Amino acid sequence: MRLLNIAGFRECTESEGPGKRFALWCQGCLKRCPGCCNPEMQSIEPVHVIPVSQVEMMIAASKERNGIEGVSFIGGEPFLQSESLAELAQSVRGMGLNVLVFTGYTLEELEDMKIPGADDLMRYIDVLVDGAYVEAMQDTKRPWVGSTNQNVIRLTDAYPEGFEYMQARSMEILITGEHVKINGWPY
Repeated sequence: MRLLNIAGFRECTESEGPGKRFALWCQGCLKRCPGCCNPEMQSIEPVHVIPVSQVEMMIAASKERNGIEGVSFIGGEPFLQSESLAELAQSVRGMGLNVLVFTGYTLEELEDMKIPGADDLMRYIDVLVDGAYVEAMQDTKRPWVGSTNQNVIRLTDAYPEGFEYMQARSMEILITGEHVKINGWPY
């Protein structure tokens, strides 16, 4: 049974990629980009360790309830959990959903690093947003991309060329009981 160490999830968001998506924030990152919007997700420590099968059920329920079109893996750094995310991504694609992954590594770095399971994960990714966040290069034209040095790489034709410019920038606020969760880029 494969496990994932997650920082959190959003069952339905329109701020973490195109259309309605299930967003999964992975815990742990070695990049430590200055100005990172998720510094609390950088430490390599167990936060919410759950079976991949449980996340699969959550995604299937969201597809039914919310009509999501895809899943976004965010961080932290998703590629640090490549083996488990590859299993999840394969299942997600089997549900007829697409997969978008945000990584602080460039595609070239990922190819050179030989992270266990990275090749398997890459097989199921439709869109890869790669590159470290650079605070001085904030992207104001692509709504869910952090900095202009980051590349939006279409690995399948799930979306047309230039799709990353076709959505307004947004921020979402979710209030449940005593907790307030914010995601997206407000500027």
